[in-house]
Amino acid sequence: MFEELRILSVERQFYSELFNCENPSRIFACLERSVKQLVSFDGLYIHYNNPLYGVCEKLSGPRSQEIQSVFTSGVNFLKPDGNWFPFTFGEDHGAKGSIIFTTKNDPSPGILCSVERMLNFCSKSLYQYELLQRIEQYGKEQELLLRELRHRTHNNLQFMLGTLPYLLPDSKEMPQTLKEQLEQRLHGLIMLSSIWDSQSIDAAVSAPSYFVSVARILRKLWLEGRGSLELSIQVDESLVLSKGIATTLGLISNELVTNTIKHGSYGYPMIHISIQQQEKHLLYSYKECCEAVCGDIVTNGNTVHENSPCYMTEYPASGQGQGIIQGLVEKAGGIILSEKDPNKDDTGGYYFSAAIPLKQE
Repeated sequence: MFEELRILSVERQFYSELFNCENPSRIFACLERSVKQLVSFDGLYIHYNNPLYGVCEKLSGPRSQEIQSVFTSGVNFLKPDGNWFPFTFGEDHGAKGSIIFTTKNDPSPGILCSVERMLNFCSKSLYQYELLQRIEQYGKEQELLLRELRHRTHNNLQFMLGTLPYLLPDSKEMPQTLKEQLEQRLHGLIMLSSIWDSQSIDAAVSAPSYFVSVARILRKLWLEGRGSLELSIQVDESLVLSKGIATTLGLISNELVTNTIKHGSYGYPMIHISIQQQEKHLLYSYKECCEAVCGDIVTNGNTVHENSPCYMTEYPASGQGQGIIQGLVEKAGGIILSEKDPNKDDTGGYYFSAAIPLKQE
């Protein structure tokens, strides 16, 4: 009766420790301690061979080296002095393991059955560990493939932009403004593609770093020598966006900035973009001003300055792409809150605001 209670106590402790073991070495350390509490062995050797991740061994006691040499040589375990007790485990899921211990006294059948039960739980824990390792390996392979796919997509966009002048030669049927609009869209897609190259391939991206990246690339792509930009971000540092929402916001920003450059009413526009987190929505605001001052990127107290020379617009105020912007907002599941056209209101420049849900339904 006393032995049964001791066995149950050892097994109970072993199962609780096994729950927190994250790799084979920890699992076998717990197994070795538990067997030692049940059996006064002279030597113990654990051998575990996983075809994917190699061999893991555990030796304990003065005769452990002897057991290891006997195991590796493949001779009969019953030849050396004393009683040898070999067990196997893990065969049901591919990887094979063995535990051998030697003792001068014969353990009771209850103790041997307890060792087998503990090995059964070890097999399940090792199988769980192997599955996690396979998933991690699969994830790394998929990441490599997705990075290659993104790289090829980026190269294809660059190729399309480079060959566009040859595909669309000058003709009366193809107005110059249409060519410029096509180039504008390709530039926007290339811009977003370059941001994804620096982001994780996960299903979400960090909102603060993403918006800062978009603003900086927009400035470099469209505003250098033409205008200035100020970005204000009031969002949680931990906020992440789905790539669908992030891509849509990037395209909206690109469309608005290029419209300001081409069709704005000021020679040197100052653009102000504000993004505020409000419960389950992002409040996106875009404002065009005439003050010829330096623009800043402001995000949670960090500021990056920008200086640009003066620029005079060369494009008429027509075809400003409101339909495209409206379609992008609707695609993201958002609504346009307000929009002021400077051609219809002489009190100021263009103003646009929209509410975008953080999660698409």
